Amino acid sequence: MYKKSQGISINTIIIAAIGLAVLVVLFAIFTGRLGGFTKGVQETDTCAQKCASLNMESGNHPTSDTKSCIIGQYIGGSYSDGQFGCCCVAKP
Repeated sequence: MYKKSQGISINTIIIAAIGLAVLVVLFAIFTGRLGGFTKGVQETDTCAQKCASLNMESGNHPTSDTKSCIIGQYIGGSYSDGQFGCCCVAKP
């Protein structure tokens, strides 16, 4: 007596697992739960850190009408301590 059975192939199992992983990521994106990963980065983005990464010190912050630096290097963007960018000056 021979018993015939039908099973699920390994390829079907792998494709189902990948599909499930994609659905979980899409769910996290569309429900807004993925935003928690970038929250810490936005809170710690400051002019002092940007200037320190260039081995410089933070100088005067530009205003909305100038958006440039008289002395130093201008770094565009909006930061917690410089709304219209940063001016980084060389360390003495």
